[in-house]
Amino acid sequence: MRDPYSVEAEHGLLGAMMQRPELIDTLSDDLSAESFYFPENADVYRAIMAVRSAGQAVDFLTVGNHIGTLATGTPAFAYCAEIVKNTPSVASAGTYAAIVRERAIDRALYELGSQAMEISQGDQDTQTKIAAIQTAAMAIDSGSGADEVVKASDVLIEQVEVWQERHDRYERGETLIGLSTGLTDLDEKLGGLQPEQLIIVAGRPAMGKTTLAMGFAINAAVHQNKSSLVVSLEMSKGQLLDRAIASEGKIPLGLMKNGTACESHGAQMTAASHMIRKANLFFADRSGATVGRIRSLARRHKMRYGLDLLVIDYLQLMEGEGGNRTEEVSGMSRGCKLLARELGIPVVLLSQLSRKCEERPNKRPVPSDLRESGAIEQDADVILFVYRDEVYHENSEYKGIAEIIIGKGRDVETGTVRAAFIGQYNRFENLAAGWKAEPVEASSKVTPLANRYAKKERF
Repeated sequence: MRDPYSVEAEHGLLGAMMQRPELIDTLSDDLSAESFYFPENADVYRAIMAVRSAGQAVDFLTVGNHIGTLATGTPAFAYCAEIVKNTPSVASAGTYAAIVRERAIDRALYELGSQAMEISQGDQDTQTKIAAIQTAAMAIDSGSGADEVVKASDVLIEQVEVWQERHDRYERGETLIGLSTGLTDLDEKLGGLQPEQLIIVAGRPAMGKTTLAMGFAINAAVHQNKSSLVVSLEMSKGQLLDRAIASEGKIPLGLMKNGTACESHGAQMTAASHMIRKANLFFADRSGATVGRIRSLARRHKMRYGLDLLVIDYLQLMEGEGGNRTEEVSGMSRGCKLLARELGIPVVLLSQLSRKCEERPNKRPVPSDLRESGAIEQDADVILFVYRDEVYHENSEYKGIAEIIIGKGRDVETGTVRAAFIGQYNRFENLAAGWKAEPVEASSKVTPLANRYAKKERF
């Protein structure tokens, strides 16, 4: 019978983390401090994760300094240095992590046996006892470091740094907390696309939701020097690139597709291609992908290239698990929210709307129009609806004007932001300061409002 612990595996895992900090995110998957049998090893693991979260370099010096003195009275610096010195092979770190995880499960199963005995001797009926034991057994398999309880005072220490950073940003005149969307009015409402947020961009077909989300990704990569990944379940990489070049170069997308843009807009194509080439903009076309596959793809991508923004187009084309479509969509929506938290980045998820909005006189969408599941509204931090009046009213005086309706926002005011929709260039732009919402006279011969009031600047 094997021991329910392995001091060698615990030391090997901790030593690998301190030697190769870039492996921490992978090695810590489904681990918590409670996974370690020896209290001093649990303290070292907590310190590694705390130093990592603070954005500091992880090594035996910083980790030992964070701990100070172990409960045994041993200086943490010396203990950590000894662990690193005796680590046999960083290449075997994955094996060490698996052993630590397995032995932790062994101990949990042992505890489950005692718990099951207590339950079996209770006064409940048999089915209730079975359900209680099954729940306890499933909890063992689903436990992870994300579930670790943290004392409020520990959070306070970290949060003070966040408050200081916010103050410093304010002093510098920087109002955005997250990534800029490229649309000034929308940024003012949202404070930017913020880490760990799930942002739903929804609309009926042809409203421009893909254009809006692609604009977020392009703006972050090209104009903010961030890393953006667009996962499309609908379009190929080539189609995504056509849209990106058309948007950045202000080239009619139709000319990109029929091949005449090379001659008519050669200079713009060259300039836009140069900007896209320098940017950290990545595409993946994964038809029928699951949340699990996208999660693996995004995690690998973040390790290799970094990742600041993930766009998924779109929810209803993903494959899920469940007894019916509503359960599948609920699971996928929840999975995307957990992915945003795990990666610490904003995740923009596109979603179709049901036809219910088209049955109303006022066809502007509301959260209840989200298709197939109310869980989407529950999981989302921000819901943006894209509405263009010209789609429903051919003679609309608001041609080229898009309404971006904030249907839900945690810590964000709901409301409507208007932007210029330049369909031929596949882009949204800011409206000029002098734009007014009042319609012009129907009899007057004027150009579309968006063309008259779009700011002459890049997205």
